[in-house]
Amino acid sequence: MTKEEFKEFKSLIAIGEEFNFDYKNDEYWISHNGDKSFLSRTRDHYAQEFNGYEELFEKATIDGMKITELYPKLKW
Repeated sequence: MTKEEFKEFKSLIAIGEEFNFDYKNDEYWISHNGDKSFLSRTRDHYAQEFNGYEELFEKATIDGMKITELYPKLKW
């Protein structure tokens, strides 16, 4: 994902959209339920829960790295 694509991705998540993306042959899903946002791995249903999308982008990790660091390796 390019930097511009990541900006668009984040802005769409901010308005409540839900998306899946791929990283290292795994599919991940960003979803929302009320005030909560989730990052889930499809393969084993592992999920991380956050107090909204802003916290998700600040704290969500994959392989010990934040999404904001991994975005060039994400396939949307």
